[in-house]
Amino acid sequence: MHLLIEKTIKEATEYFHNFFVHEYTKNTYLHSVDPAVKLIGTLVFILLSITTFNPERVLLTVLAVYFLAFNVGISLRLLVKRSSLFTIFSFIIVLPVSIYERNLEYALIFPLRVFSSISALQLFILTTKFNEAMYALKRLRVPKIMLDIVWLTYRYTVVMFRDLLDIMLAREARRMRKGSHLEMFRVGGKSLGLFFLRSFEKAEMIELAMASRGREVVYSGSYDRGYFYLVYVLAITGWWVML
Repeated sequence: MHLLIEKTIKEATEYFHNFFVHEYTKNTYLHSVDPAVKLIGTLVFILLSITTFNPERVLLTVLAVYFLAFNVGISLRLLVKRSSLFTIFSFIIVLPVSIYERNLEYALIFPLRVFSSISALQLFILTTKFNEAMYALKRLRVPKIMLDIVWLTYRYTVVMFRDLLDIMLAREARRMRKGSHLEMFRVGGKSLGLFFLRSFEKAEMIELAMASRGREVVYSGSYDRGYFYLVYVLAITGWWVML
């Protein structure tokens, strides 16, 4: 049982570590679109997903996101993989309520809304580096204090999950036999203490590195104005309204 718990924690840690990471090396049309335009389009898709319980509208939004991903060359399998965990979790959360209220349709529509929103967000992450996303926020006149908060949160989150994953992999590599539940809690406590110590050390290192390099978000590059992307988003929005 404790091995299952350890494996679950490891898989969850790896998922959350990869959730915020831009790891797609293939350049597509969306990679060349202005990050500010992509951010606005992503927000539109998310709003279309969360502002309705109409199954046809939610399904239209899901299909629109994946149709766009397919046409620009993004792996649909990767997109589904990075969007599935929150969907499954939301289904587990709402299922008891739906059964109690005898409204099983809600148990299907709500996770589908979550899946649509997360898929739109992941499409943005897969086609936009984090410094480009910060540049887009800066162009959209987001206050500097908010940019600093987002930047620090992202850096600390990625480092935190990376350290936790490294500790778990190191522990698994050194284990010679299956231990008892008591041993798992004892070694797990040591690993948790080590994780907190490394987190404090890395936090200080990140702060010093950011201070030495300056905190201004600077990014220069030439982008496509994204007219095709905007027309596509507007067309989907119009279709959504007519349903």
